[in-house]
Amino acid sequence: MTYYTKKDIENLKGYDDEYYVPDALFDTMEYKMVRLEVKWGFVALLNALLQSPLYDNNGNAYLKNDNPSTIEILKNLAHKAVDQTKIDGYINELEEVELLDRVGRNIYLKKIDTIF
Repeated sequence: MTYYTKKDIENLKGYDDEYYVPDALFDTMEYKMVRLEVKWGFVALLNALLQSPLYDNNGNAYLKNDNPSTIEILKNLAHKAVDQTKIDGYINELEEVELLDRVGRNIYLKKIDTIF
């Protein structure tokens, strides 16, 4: 599986909308069984990553599991109350469906176009 890299982050920062939403997450059969609110959790994590990415020695982008902007982004996307407990639940589900990996407190999001 491939993670978002520094180059990917630089390329995605030029999107036109307020939030970047990978179409394949919602439009392809590969993710049909992932609950809708979990998909929005992924989008929130991805956009938090775009706002303040950290990079490991291999150039892979990651964010901390308690990044405060994740909650704010998901509140805006979902138009409902969100807290860290809810985010943690989404992170657990995303890990189960192999859309992210955790290494300690670091979260590595897998590129949507390479997860099959």
